[in-house]
Amino acid sequence: MARWNPMTRAMNLVTRIRVMSEGILSLREELSLVRADLAALQDTTARTTAEMVRRNDDVGRRLDDVGRRLDDVGRRLDDVRAAAGRGARRGTLARRALRVVFLVHNKDAWDSIGEVVQIMRSRDDFDPIVVSIPHHYGGDAPPKGEGRVHRFLADRDVPHLRLRKAEQGWASELIHSLDPDIVFRQSQWDADVDPAFTAENLAWTRLALIPYEMINPTRNVPWDEPAVDSALDQHWHRAAWLVFCANDDVLAIARRQTVTGGRQYRAVGHPKADALRRTVPAWPLEGAAPSRRRILWSAHHSILDGWNDFGLFPSTSDEMLRWAREEPGIDFVFAHHPYLAGVFRRPESPVDSASFSAWLEEWTRLPNTAYWRGEYAPVLAAADLVVSDGPSMITESQVLSKPTIFLERDGHVQFNSIGEMIIQGVHRVNDVASARIVAESILSDGDPLAEIQRQTTLRLFGEPGAAQRIVDVIVREAADETARI
Repeated sequence: MARWNPMTRAMNLVTRIRVMSEGILSLREELSLVRADLAALQDTTARTTAEMVRRNDDVGRRLDDVGRRLDDVGRRLDDVRAAAGRGARRGTLARRALRVVFLVHNKDAWDSIGEVVQIMRSRDDFDPIVVSIPHHYGGDAPPKGEGRVHRFLADRDVPHLRLRKAEQGWASELIHSLDPDIVFRQSQWDADVDPAFTAENLAWTRLALIPYEMINPTRNVPWDEPAVDSALDQHWHRAAWLVFCANDDVLAIARRQTVTGGRQYRAVGHPKADALRRTVPAWPLEGAAPSRRRILWSAHHSILDGWNDFGLFPSTSDEMLRWAREEPGIDFVFAHHPYLAGVFRRPESPVDSASFSAWLEEWTRLPNTAYWRGEYAPVLAAADLVVSDGPSMITESQVLSKPTIFLERDGHVQFNSIGEMIIQGVHRVNDVASARIVAESILSDGDPLAEIQRQTTLRLFGEPGAAQRIVDVIVREAADETARI
């Protein structure tokens, strides 16, 4: 094997080092060129970006200008449409009979308008048309419920047209074809019904409202727009020709807290209060001795946080079950707000549907209890005592002079001035144990608040006859307007 000459090996090493050095120098030169190209590219990019920003800013300003112009055009179109609507309204009321359309989506609120419809049907100067329509409460759910409303009206022999769920696309055409002089809708919430029946889309006719609740006892509840009082100043209220309210106290609130200053409000009483007064008592526990004491327990739906926060069912249900179990000599009927069952299906509910069903099975197993889902007014009329966490129920119970225990949840929406009057007629407690003590005293010795209830009811709802007063106001207002045409 040949041996490497040390000198040769050294020369080869020097050669390799020189070659590597040259390669490094070459790489350095190449890197310098790359860096120079990168710097040039960055400079070009910066200039281009600046130009693009400038151009985008210019485009943005032009788009903003176009948007403002479009908004202005939209406002002008709204003004033209409103003017056209007013002009159209000025040209009506010339029929022999006023055509009044009632859009009905909630059977539980029928008592607010039912007697008005009945009175109009008996007169030659009115042509009332009832239409059953679907609802989608809050605008989130698919339309439903028209079938229930239809069956409810049919059972009461109320002639009506139907807008079935599958016919929603015809809603606008239907209402225009009916050509009403006046349209009543059952609630102020536009989101509860088809867009064709919103305040904006019915601006061409006269809108009217009889609130579905007899009276609002609380301050403003949260809603999706800045309104001082969403019970009195929603879109429908503002667009309405007439809004009917229970008394002068509500009228005073409307004058203080609405955009329109309450100009469209008329204080007449409330037809639902009159319907309650006419209710025939009926008790679900058949065969119970007349001498047995009867307690109606009504639970509100607002068991979550963020609405009016009155509902206490999650914390009171087991205690109410214990009360019924330990007092077999007293009848207990449980009824709840129609919306409560839907709340149980929501993922954030502290009580789910399965838990409620299990609890309900225990409740109905007792011989002295019942669960009631029908019309609550006859049961309320038959009760000796009412226990409730709901603001509406503690109002309606007083109309029927029922001793009432108010299960009050901490942190609920504050009462307004009317609510402060209402709670003077009820016994306020924070738990079922306290309710039991008060109930025992009332059932044995009577209700010390009975006279307060009587005075409150008279002040809030006046004498019977609200529906007739509503019809009289419509006749008078229509005649005045016709005289100005």
